[in-house]
Amino acid sequence: APKLDEIGFEWTPRGNTKMTWDEGFDMLMEYSRINGHYNVQGPSTNPEEVDRKSDEYRLHKWVESLHGMYRSYKLGRQSGSLTDERVVLLIKHGFAFRND
Repeated sequence: APKLDEIGFEWTPRGNTKMTWDEGFDMLMEYSRINGHYNVQGPSTNPEEVDRKSDEYRLHKWVESLHGMYRSYKLGRQSGSLTDERVVLLIKHGFAFRND
């Protein structure tokens, strides 16, 4: 994986958000600045009303994928793009991973 990172391989978290780590992190920090928290709510529960290309939907899916990758990370498994440094960075900014 480090060699793929070196050549700029774009890791896409589950949920097909097609969002780079930097884009997701920047959107999450902006969301927190505006809302005062990191609890990104999902869009409408009616599937017909969901715009899967909207930033709201993409950020929600990206954050959901962080929680899933963190479960694997805690178990010592491959966790996609979630590295030690990124876990520390998120926690340092006040992001709380779910313990489910």
